[in-house]
Amino acid sequence: MTAIESDRRKSELCPRLRVACEPFNPGSDADILRLRVALIGPPGLDRLDRLTVAIRNDHHRRGKSHQQRMDGPSQEEIKQHIWGPYRFSPHTGPDDAHPDDAGRQVVYGNSLPLGEELPYQMEHTLPGYWMGMTQQSWLRERGTVIRLAFTAEHQDHGTWYLPCEIDTGTMPLMDYVPQQERRGVWAERPTGH
Repeated sequence: MTAIESDRRKSELCPRLRVACEPFNPGSDADILRLRVALIGPPGLDRLDRLTVAIRNDHHRRGKSHQQRMDGPSQEEIKQHIWGPYRFSPHTGPDDAHPDDAGRQVVYGNSLPLGEELPYQMEHTLPGYWMGMTQQSWLRERGTVIRLAFTAEHQDHGTWYLPCEIDTGTMPLMDYVPQQERRGVWAERPTGH
């Protein structure tokens, strides 16, 4: 019974995040973005002790079955490459949290209180050296959707994994994670302000 009650409580306390995205410099193009992530609920969760924000690839098995040929990329290079339109900009991030070398994830190890937000800076990804395509072709192929994953941790209540997708085709945008299910169908995600 204790385990069941603990699981129920963890489910009730699943973090609710507000994700906003906009051009870093309003009125400019969307080469550099500002991503803001706020802890907005639930009321019983007073803080997060750690929040990791990561960019997911376009497919979860990307690179798993790749066979290296001649001077082509290795399986590890394929897996490490960010197969999406944006990455976290190097040497940026909230407080002392900075992206890893690839720009794939940022680990914020400080407490994030309820009602507060963290700012991130994002920039366009580049095609791999092996692709033989221009930056413009690469970005056209990647589209406008950023696939994110939030790993939220609380020392007393556990860890939650919260994936989402945001479409940067129309900005500014605001979305909520996780999506809410209503009467057996997923609720529409609000966009814009």
